[in-house]
Amino acid sequence: MSLVGYKRVNKFNPDVLFHPATILVSGAAHPLGARLLAELTPDYSGRIVTRLDDAALIDLALIADPADEVPAVIASLSGRLAGAAIVYAEVEGLRAMALAAKIRVIGPRSFGLAVPGAGLNALLTHLPVPPGRVALLGQSPALARAVIDWAEPNGIGFSHIVGIGGNADIGFGRVLDHLARDPGTGPILLEIAGLRDPRLFLSAARAASRLRPIVALAPGARLADPSFTAFAGFEAALARAGVLLTTTLGAFLAAAETLTRARPARNDRLAILGNSRGACRLAADAALASGIGLAQLSLETRRVLGLMLGAEPPADAPIALPDAPGTRLADLAAMLAAAPEVGGVLVIHAPAGPDDDAAIAGLIACAASIKAPLLVTVLGQTTGGARRRRLAGHGVAVFATPEEAVGGFRDLLRHRDIRAAARELPPSAVLDVAPDRATVQAAIAQARADGRAMLTQEDAFGVLRAYGIDIVAWRLADTPDDVAQAATEIGFPVVVKLSHPDLARQRPLGSVALDLPDAPSAAAAAQVIAARLHQRGELPPDARFMVQHQIDRARPLRITVGEHLFVGPTIGLGVGGGEGTASPAVDLPPLNLALAQALIERAGGTDLLRLARGLDEADRAAVAGTLVRISQLIIDWPEFSAIEIDPLFASEHGIAAANARLTLRAPGERRPHLAIAPYPAELAQAIEVRGQHFTIRPIRPEDAAAHQRLFSRLNPEDVRFRFFSAVRALTAEQIVRMTEVDYGREMALIAVDQASGETRGVARLVRSDTDGNEGEFAVLVETGAKGLGLGSALMRHLIAWARTEGVQDIVGQILADNHPMLGFIRHLGFTLHHTQGEDDVVEARLKLG
Repeated sequence: MSLVGYKRVNKFNPDVLFHPATILVSGAAHPLGARLLAELTPDYSGRIVTRLDDAALIDLALIADPADEVPAVIASLSGRLAGAAIVYAEVEGLRAMALAAKIRVIGPRSFGLAVPGAGLNALLTHLPVPPGRVALLGQSPALARAVIDWAEPNGIGFSHIVGIGGNADIGFGRVLDHLARDPGTGPILLEIAGLRDPRLFLSAARAASRLRPIVALAPGARLADPSFTAFAGFEAALARAGVLLTTTLGAFLAAAETLTRARPARNDRLAILGNSRGACRLAADAALASGIGLAQLSLETRRVLGLMLGAEPPADAPIALPDAPGTRLADLAAMLAAAPEVGGVLVIHAPAGPDDDAAIAGLIACAASIKAPLLVTVLGQTTGGARRRRLAGHGVAVFATPEEAVGGFRDLLRHRDIRAAARELPPSAVLDVAPDRATVQAAIAQARADGRAMLTQEDAFGVLRAYGIDIVAWRLADTPDDVAQAATEIGFPVVVKLSHPDLARQRPLGSVALDLPDAPSAAAAAQVIAARLHQRGELPPDARFMVQHQIDRARPLRITVGEHLFVGPTIGLGVGGGEGTASPAVDLPPLNLALAQALIERAGGTDLLRLARGLDEADRAAVAGTLVRISQLIIDWPEFSAIEIDPLFASEHGIAAANARLTLRAPGERRPHLAIAPYPAELAQAIEVRGQHFTIRPIRPEDAAAHQRLFSRLNPEDVRFRFFSAVRALTAEQIVRMTEVDYGREMALIAVDQASGETRGVARLVRSDTDGNEGEFAVLVETGAKGLGLGSALMRHLIAWARTEGVQDIVGQILADNHPMLGFIRHLGFTLHHTQGEDDVVEARLKLG
């Protein structure tokens, strides 16, 4: 039994779009069409037509017609378009037109497409596009022209430029899918003004970022939300997808330059050397101000360097050599790069004289030979500008100032961190102790019965405790005497506050008393609170008092759960108790401990957790565990739309919540999808076939080596059936793509032999990029394990998953001579028919809906 040939479900073929053999320029008689025709002809070697009648099948249609003529052109392309159409005009309802014609479109308001390596230029730009490895996807033609203008003098070329435009149909997600598999593409630049389908975009970005560095710019993201809360959620979503978000055009271009040329950072320590003592010190200041540590050179490294310098350099200071001749800086940079304690090397060159050209040549050679990232600052403009262009032309990450170079290293570190976050796959259930679901269900039911959207404080505490989150010791009391008794039982000092469901959202002024040292003062405080609020008419008739133990020497924190328009639920962490004014750090569920620790660092790390009057730090592990538990609560109970825990007291002894607000959705309201699908561990199942024991479970990134071994055990015929051709080995990128899947739109179930731990089979389903209602399947069982029934077990599990996800049709292409597969798939209920124009291919289809 073999893996089905892996083609796309719909007729759209991205390879045809980006490497078209025939292009239609519709509207060539109009000024825009004439301009496109002129841009196309110099380098394009394929066929260009201006009338649909001139060709039987079109690979790419450039629609330059006026807006009122576009609908008729779209309709005329039905059944005639193998790739896609690009619509340059502003057209309302373009997606509906494309769906009716059963074609794919880019636009409206697209600024075109360029693939320089294929001689294709259908862009509306002012300069030729230099070829290279950078891909640019954007929505603003002006910003795209600015990037193109910046590129050539900085030694940057492009593999693709795509004007996404209004994102009506083919948008960022579909193009990212193609670029992630394109061997000629390196870093990807995204300029994002708006998204039609954020979840599809994040899914595609997460898959692509595993293989390519991605840098994004989102103009207007803060303008749309002056509170910056939405921006923080969007930034967190991109980070979890492995995308580095920048906030200025300069930072966007600088990050692109760094990630295009510099190797990944090995660690977060930067070594600095140069021929200018002052510039080296400026670089060190910039690094320390950015939170980047200077490399602490080991004794062995210092001794090796000392042989060249004549004296051992300091362990943690820049190495400044004002009189460094010729290639001395490059030689020292290579030696530093070889030291394991060095994460990256920054070399600063100031104009010195006759040896400058030799120094630049040495740095070019050094960059090509070392494994650590090399960043070079060349000072000056009259001579420095030309030397920077020379370095850039040889692929060296070069900057005009030490501060810019330090920023480049910071981008490398940020990119390393977000890629690590994107690889984290928290499961659907991450708690060691199962939560008390009955308590949560009862609290929700009580609020619904009372017609309240917010849980009472008591029920909110019960929900948190059900998820293993400690609560400050507390009691409810009805009278001042009861308050005194409760305070005595809890232990002093205590806090007394008014308690009532109507006060959960906003507490009236003067309803809390702190630092109460004994029972009489607690009783008196209750009397004063009641009298004060009664006088102002703010005392609910059935209000009670809550008495809580007051925690000394603890750091008040604030955990919030909200919802972002694009990315769904978010989790925020910051200073609580009214002490902090800074915006919280934000991440998305699901969280595991690694992601929670990273969130703590972004929120302030040691500064956030430092206790008053000392250097001690609150229990970081307890705070991280609380974040994970809140993440679990969000996943388990979509009924909650908002959660606020403030203050959450963190001390060296752990955490304890003193106040919590849990808000429910309206009855029947659905929660937005999680932007990051959790690892579906609940799908794992042990099976026994023919006396052998296997575990069927979703694939994980750590299965890469086993997947490679599975391929090595296939016979040549199985390989041909899978790839429709002879393939000797899978590339590293193919293995990553197969094992690091996004469970929101794809599933790969593997059968793991419990005795050996080896993967013996895999079944995969990839949902279509339009509406997800259709998915393409593939199934493989290794040669030595055929006949056990593994293929049937894998496919039945896959079909069951597809049903739960709302997939309506499962399809796949099978070689016509793959008779065992045809019989097997027919037995599962699939219908078979030959693909038009491909006599050697049979399409199998199973209708689920």
